[in-house]
Amino acid sequence: MIKSTKLKTTSLIALSTALLMSVSSTAFAQNIETATSRDETIYFGAVGLLSSEYLGSDQEEFRVLPYLSVNDYKGFDLFGTNLRYRLIEVGTGEGFGKWSLRAGPGVSYQSGRDSDDSDTLTGLEDVDGSILLGGYIRSTIGPVGLRLDAGQDVISGHDGFTADASIGTTYRTGKFGIQPSATLSWADSNHNESFFGISDAQSAASNLDAFDADSGLYAYSFNVVAWYQVQENYSLGLFASYREFIDDAEDSPILRAEDGSTNGIFAGLSLSRKFDLSRF
Repeated sequence: MIKSTKLKTTSLIALSTALLMSVSSTAFAQNIETATSRDETIYFGAVGLLSSEYLGSDQEEFRVLPYLSVNDYKGFDLFGTNLRYRLIEVGTGEGFGKWSLRAGPGVSYQSGRDSDDSDTLTGLEDVDGSILLGGYIRSTIGPVGLRLDAGQDVISGHDGFTADASIGTTYRTGKFGIQPSATLSWADSNHNESFFGISDAQSAASNLDAFDADSGLYAYSFNVVAWYQVQENYSLGLFASYREFIDDAEDSPILRAEDGSTNGIFAGLSLSRKFDLSRF
């Protein structure tokens, strides 16, 4: 079921803009990386987003928001709510017969959940938004790309540590490009208990059974980013991610409730204009 909602002040794109301004004056994944440009450019425009209302919900919400993507501005990359710095960048390039390695620190935002988002959540504690401070490693070996992202919440949202490992590839022809990938997501017990667990006190205040969610793999996802250069400075982008919850997350009474779901989607369609930042 799809429903329209008002723009949230902590929306994905609005927050990623704030993160960029604070550092150089961040989901899918999350682990997806655009390849529309790599040489100190910024893409600004608008995006329509479709996503689950909260982690484990079968309700989707649609929003139209500003779109911002930055590629290698003084070493910084920004996509969605992920802001990263290229501390290490070595190799012979990308493509057949070549290799590359990129690594550095990163910061990203993960949205939380309110108890009034659904009747199922009544009696459960709110989960505040989290800022994850950590880093990433990205490597390409021929046409194959590998990536590891990890971060610890530093603002007492879910208080957890998360890590995502991805594999994918990129194909370009003319003005069109596409980047499919697959991701495994792991989190510690703080994260999993916040989103999937139910304490005895919460069980007594709700209609859900008590449930412990331990650390471990909690989801896998299939992702795609595609782009088309409409004109020299204008691009049309599509990004989508399908996530399937597994192990303790899949067994959570929150996801097994009538308005819960053991899978989730995130998709967006953007139209943006490119600006050259190399002269700044």
